[in-house]
Amino acid sequence: MLKDNNSVYTPVLVLMLLVASFFVGRLSAQVKEMNGGKEVAGIETAVTPAVAESGISLNAVKAMAENFGLDMKEFNKCLDDGAMADRVASENKEGQDLGVSGTPTFFINGIMIVGSLPQSDFEKVIDAELKNGTGDKVKLDSTGDVSTRVAKVPYGNGYIKGGENATIKIVEYTDFECPYCNRSFPTIEALLKKYGEKISMEYKSFPLAFHADAQKAAEAALCAGEQGKFWEMHDEMFIVMAKQ
Repeated sequence: MLKDNNSVYTPVLVLMLLVASFFVGRLSAQVKEMNGGKEVAGIETAVTPAVAESGISLNAVKAMAENFGLDMKEFNKCLDDGAMADRVASENKEGQDLGVSGTPTFFINGIMIVGSLPQSDFEKVIDAELKNGTGDKVKLDSTGDVSTRVAKVPYGNGYIKGGENATIKIVEYTDFECPYCNRSFPTIEALLKKYGEKISMEYKSFPLAFHADAQKAAEAALCAGEQGKFWEMHDEMFIVMAKQ
């Protein structure tokens, strides 16, 4: 009686499968270990690169503060304890009460300018204000809108740069993580340079909730301000984010 050939080879096949399973298991374990203990799907073994840390992350702003020569013990305590959180919230609420819903939003002598508009639009409003106080009658080239004046825009309770007795007072509600705010930064710097003592700019915090680092960045600027380095921190954060 002939033996079934399958019964002869079955033990051999089983043994080969066991050996193969052992080596596959070892290879999988080694790949997992190489990737920090994370499972790797499919055959690809390359680790997904980590998302680059934001230029205004908590670690980044602390490094900036150290570069500015701040007392790091005081700065870190201010930032980590959220000492400026209430002030940021107050400025945010102030902006909302004025109709601010996005960033950047500017008020030029109370005239609302929304968004990262061309420098020429700012200049049209400023020039009209300097000439005869009719900046609120200007039609903006980029949007076609006529600028409007908002009554009773608070001024003088934030950080201000520019002319001490400036005729043109700009208040900006801004977010350090906002790309449009980053674009507006050189525009405002150019206006301050062009108009000199006739113009000033006041910063107001308006971090948007969906920007992960914006809240702490706003607090960091104010914490640096406690040691006389507000504008250094303000400018550096915008410069860094503009490069990302």
